[in-house]
Amino acid sequence: MSNITKRFQPSPKATVCFKENCVTVYDEVAEVVNAIVIAATLFIAVSLVAKALK
Repeated sequence: MSNITKRFQPSPKATVCFKENCVTVYDEVAEVVNAIVIAATLFIAVSLVAKALK
């Protein structure tokens, strides 16, 4: 039964590239990488808005 459940719920996946090298991570590590990316994006967006309002 768990094989059927896993088939319909794909595990999280994140690919990080730097220059010519790419690394793909899965599961909990992918969730952490995605959280870091979202936090960095929000920080940059807030910084840009604050700079535009100055």
